[in-house]
Amino acid sequence: MKKLYLVVSVLMIISMLLVACSTTAPTPITIIKTVEVPMEVIKTVEVEKTVIQTQQVEVTKEVSVPQKATEVRLSGWASSPAETALLKSLLYNFSLANPDITIKYEPITGDYKASLLTMLASGTEPDIFYVDGGYFLEFASNDVLLPMDDLMAGTNTNKSDFITSLLGEFSYDGNVYGIPKDFNTLGLFYNKEMFANAGIPEPTDAWTWDDLKAAAEKLTDLSDPQKPIYGLGVPADAGRFPIFVFQNGGAIMNADLTDTLIDSAAAVDAATYYTDFRKNKTGATPADVGEGWQGTVFGKGQFAMVYEGGWLIPYLAQQFPSTKYGVVLPPSGPKGPGNLIFSVSWSISKNTKNAEAAWKVVEFLTNAESQTTVLESGFALPTRQALQDSDYLKNNAASSAIFRGALNGAVPFVWGLAGNDVNDLMGKGLESVYLKDTDVAAAMKEAAEQIRKKIAEAK
Repeated sequence: MKKLYLVVSVLMIISMLLVACSTTAPTPITIIKTVEVPMEVIKTVEVEKTVIQTQQVEVTKEVSVPQKATEVRLSGWASSPAETALLKSLLYNFSLANPDITIKYEPITGDYKASLLTMLASGTEPDIFYVDGGYFLEFASNDVLLPMDDLMAGTNTNKSDFITSLLGEFSYDGNVYGIPKDFNTLGLFYNKEMFANAGIPEPTDAWTWDDLKAAAEKLTDLSDPQKPIYGLGVPADAGRFPIFVFQNGGAIMNADLTDTLIDSAAAVDAATYYTDFRKNKTGATPADVGEGWQGTVFGKGQFAMVYEGGWLIPYLAQQFPSTKYGVVLPPSGPKGPGNLIFSVSWSISKNTKNAEAAWKVVEFLTNAESQTTVLESGFALPTRQALQDSDYLKNNAASSAIFRGALNGAVPFVWGLAGNDVNDLMGKGLESVYLKDTDVAAAMKEAAEQIRKKIAEAK
């Protein structure tokens, strides 16, 4: 008797569909498999034979034919190789979760704002780009940014998810035009060893102007002309001085940013307090000790205290790892606390043809998971309020102090349409006091007059 073997044949017919339009939904494809199923061997008395019967079985399966990916162009400036690598890693993670969206990263080198303005004028701008708080008002008022409120609602992204002062910095006429990507404030950095050697208790968040002044006097040591040590760094810097005006109850600009107030009594008194450190030789500028930035002077041990942002933390770790330091909130003035908050938004071009895809990218880059990655990298601080209770901040006192600054009297580093001129002329006013011994009130008055001319020209 012959032994019979199973014979199976499979016929598969697949209909393919080419999808050319990225907005067309995937089309289900029916796959029909024809399977030959052998029956039992039938034996008779007279002859032995095999009968093979065929049965058709239909199997339906839905197959998604890949769409053509939507391309989203994204741009910003490259502040450092490490920070660029961090952004690229976040974009890679996005691509894994969203294979239907391709991100084309186009960093701008050189003059970022000028390059972006050129692209906006020619209609070649990216879908997503950085907008610095200093010129956000200029962009928003010229109708080049896409309002995000409806897009936020579509993903249940609430304004209350973000630090209020930060989201307010990128809002205009009641609409949100940018999501803050990260931020920094100013903290009082102090050298622990210098305080210990001088027998002075370390600063706390409860310090006042009087405490700051007294400590600067005790910490100053000019006995070695080759390496003078000053209690406090007081650069002629518009990114440092304004917090003293806020702490004295004043402002740099009026509420609608149409006029400057640096010649007000509150601002003049603050400028007097600030510049008196150098006048009394208990403070100095970086140039006084042959440097361009006070962060370097602090690392070298010639400034016992400086007002700087979180960017000083990785710098000290890399360049001056042996420096032992602490960070607290800026000391309060006669009218209470005050601080500056520095931020950049992720904004979307009003002319984008891929608004929903662009929003997906922005939402991903600013969600809690991505912001946690940014926080733990040490480069910047997250803009989501919930992360103030993160384990990282609990275990990193310096970063925690910088984060708390945003919740304690912080004012956005924004002065209106003539913001760059305001910064420049404010700094020149302080330099006039330092280098020409100009009366403080006269220097602030001159700076204010020049600022008002620039504001008029910008209208």
